[in-house]
Amino acid sequence: MKHYLPAEPEIHILGRTVRRNPLPLFWTASGLELMTDAGELWFELESDYDSMEEWVRVEVDGFCLQRLIVPKGKSRLCAFRGFPADTVRRVRLLKEVQPMREDERRCLLVHGLECDGRLYPVPPKCCRIEFVGDSLSAGVGLSGSTSLVGAGPAVYGLDGNYALLTAEHFQADFRILAQCGWGAHCSCDNDLVRIMPRYYEQVCGVLTGEHNRALGAFEQNDFSAWQPELVVINLGSNDGFAVDRPAWVDPEDGTSYRMVSRPCGGLSDSSARRFEASVKDFLKKLRRLNPDAYLLWVYGMCEHRMAPFLESAVREYREESGDERADFLLLPATNLLWVGSDNHPGKKEHALAAQVLIERAEGILRQ
Repeated sequence: MKHYLPAEPEIHILGRTVRRNPLPLFWTASGLELMTDAGELWFELESDYDSMEEWVRVEVDGFCLQRLIVPKGKSRLCAFRGFPADTVRRVRLLKEVQPMREDERRCLLVHGLECDGRLYPVPPKCCRIEFVGDSLSAGVGLSGSTSLVGAGPAVYGLDGNYALLTAEHFQADFRILAQCGWGAHCSCDNDLVRIMPRYYEQVCGVLTGEHNRALGAFEQNDFSAWQPELVVINLGSNDGFAVDRPAWVDPEDGTSYRMVSRPCGGLSDSSARRFEASVKDFLKKLRRLNPDAYLLWVYGMCEHRMAPFLESAVREYREESGDERADFLLLPATNLLWVGSDNHPGKKEHALAAQVLIERAEGILRQ
């Protein structure tokens, strides 16, 4: 058996992180990808948490062999054993659950892997795609039956996730930055702090605590090291849900804020202006940090109430900036027959969303 560190040149690191040993995995679908002719392979992991356990999946040649909770402390995970040797296989270890802001102790580290074969270079990817989103991109609803509600990390899953389906179609290297309940302007609770644009420039600034600081979560992300051809922004659902929730009170100064709807539908003028301004500001930030990427704002997997405001904001951004490489795409909304766990869209909705997104992205990435 031979031991390998995550930084080995033959190992492809997935997801936004800091390259160190042990390797911290912060975001959904972050992990390792490798090619090996081994008949037996073990991953060396370390995990900790107070209340939100870590889940991982092991894939071999695209098939999920295992999906399991990582125990606290250091552990060895047998990915497979007894496989015929001398056949080169594609192996992926993927983190299934998003970063959890509420659990400061929570972490997942990869110390290395051990196998009885050689590692081979991972074939180069055709392109790079970054997904920025909420629970839909994080895969809430893709694990468990429709009766499974409020089960914490157990309802997160990657099987059938629209982002992975899209990335696999284009044979793309991909990253997912997603937080359940968060938005572009405010969270589903009207919270102006829990928004994805606020932390986009950090490695994983959505986390808190000195432990995560030591792991490198709050460092500035090195955008020069990984530039996507396409950035897919799937935000806006929670901003819309906020109109049905109580006002959020800022703990710093006591001011309250709430997204307000019109009696006949839609947003009030002031709420619409604030929301659209936040969308345009985020597009400006994305363009500054990803100068050559196409920016595609998608929305609609849950409902369509925010579509007019998103479409208006993207159009105004294009007109004001002269940026022609930005657009809006409306995705089909789910129906009750397609609901997965935790009252979220299930696999059929994700498959349909991926189909629509792939059709649009073909014209962007195949140019």
